[in-house]
Amino acid sequence: MPMLVLLALVTAIAPAALHMLVPALPILAVEFEAAPGSVQLVLTLFLAGIAVGQLVYGPASDRFGRRPVLLTGLLLFLVGTVLCGFAWSLSALIVGRTLAATGGCAGMVLGRAIVRDIYDRERSASALATIMMVMSLAPSLSPAIGAYLVQWVGWRTDFALLGTVGAAVLILTSVYLKETHAPTSVNVAAMIGSFVLLLQSPIFISIVFATAFTSASWFTFLAVAPYLLAERLHEPPSIYGLMILLPMAGYILGNASVVRLSALLGSTRLFILGLALSLVSGIMLALWCLADLTPWALFVPMAISSIGNGMSQPSGLAAGLSVYPRIAGAASGLMGFTQMMIAALGTFLLGMLPRGSVLAMVAVVGTSLALALGCGLLSLALAPGLSPAPAVRLRLPMAKGP
Repeated sequence: MPMLVLLALVTAIAPAALHMLVPALPILAVEFEAAPGSVQLVLTLFLAGIAVGQLVYGPASDRFGRRPVLLTGLLLFLVGTVLCGFAWSLSALIVGRTLAATGGCAGMVLGRAIVRDIYDRERSASALATIMMVMSLAPSLSPAIGAYLVQWVGWRTDFALLGTVGAAVLILTSVYLKETHAPTSVNVAAMIGSFVLLLQSPIFISIVFATAFTSASWFTFLAVAPYLLAERLHEPPSIYGLMILLPMAGYILGNASVVRLSALLGSTRLFILGLALSLVSGIMLALWCLADLTPWALFVPMAISSIGNGMSQPSGLAAGLSVYPRIAGAASGLMGFTQMMIAALGTFLLGMLPRGSVLAMVAVVGTSLALALGCGLLSLALAPGLSPAPAVRLRLPMAKGP
C-alpha cells in the first residue's frame, strides 16, 4: 500500500468520526430528552479530546517511535466507538466520543509528523496537501452517509460503520506501516522542554494561532448549521448531508492548488492568500445570511472559505513543523492541541448563545477568520528578509534545531 494513502487513512479517521454524527445532533436532543447545549458536548468534548490527545501523542512519538504510539491510538479509537454504539445515555455517548477522539487524533498528529520525517519543508507542504486532499474524501462523504443513515435507519448505525472502518485501518496500519523515527530514551523533562522551546518561538506561535482560528471558524459553523437547517429552515438531516459537500469540495480544491502552486509561489504566499480568501468569504456569509437565510446562504460562502482553508492549512502546518524539525512530533501535537482547543471553546461559546441565532454564528465565524489573517500577517512581520516578488519562492526562516 502506498505510504501517502495509508497516512491519509489514519489521518482521516477522527475527522470522519466527527463529521458523521453532526447531522444527528438535533435528533440526539430528542432521543435523550436533553437540552441542545448538553447535546453540544458530543461535539465540544470530541474536539477537546482531540486537543488533549495531540498534546500527548506528539512528544510520546518523538520518544517511543511513531508506529507503536499510532497503533495504541487507533485501538483506543475502536474501543470508544464501540461504547458509543451501545450508549445507553447521553453521558455514556459523550464518554465514548471523548475516548474515540483521544485515540483517533493519534493519526492526525502522527500522519503529519511522519510526512515531516520523510520530506523536507517544501516537499512536505505538497505531501501534506496530497494527504489532506485524499483524506478529505472521508469527512466529505461521512456527513452525507451519516445523515442518510440517521434518517433511514438510526444514529447507532453511524457507529457500526465507524467501528468497521476503524478496525480495518488498525489492521492495515499494523501490517504496512514501518517506523520512520528512531525511538529515544524516555525523558519527561525533554518532552516538556520541547513544548517550552516551541512556545518561545514567536514565529511558531503566530503560525499556530493562524491555523487554529481558521479551524475554529469551520468547527463553530458545523456546531450551528444543523440546528439552523432543522429549526429555522425545517429541513431534514439529508439536506445537511448534501449541502456539506460544497465546502468539502472547496477544501479539496484548495489542497489541489497547493500541490500545483507551492513550488511556483512558495508555501508562505499561499498561506496568506488562503487566509485572506477565507476572510472575504466570512464577510459574504454574514451579509447573505443576515439578508436572507437559506441553505445556499450558509454553504456557498463556507465553500469559498474552505478553498482558502485548503490553501492555508497545509502551508501553515508545513511552516510550523519546520521551525524545529528535530521535534516535529511535539510541534505537530502542540499545533493540533491549539487548533482543537480553540475550536472547542468556539463551539462551547455557541452552545451558550441562542441556538437559532444567525448573528451569533456569523460573528464567531467572522471574528475567527479575521484573527487568523492577523496572525498570518504577524508571522510575515516576524520573518525578516522575505521578498514580495511573485517569482521568488517565499519561505519562513527555519530556526536552528536544539
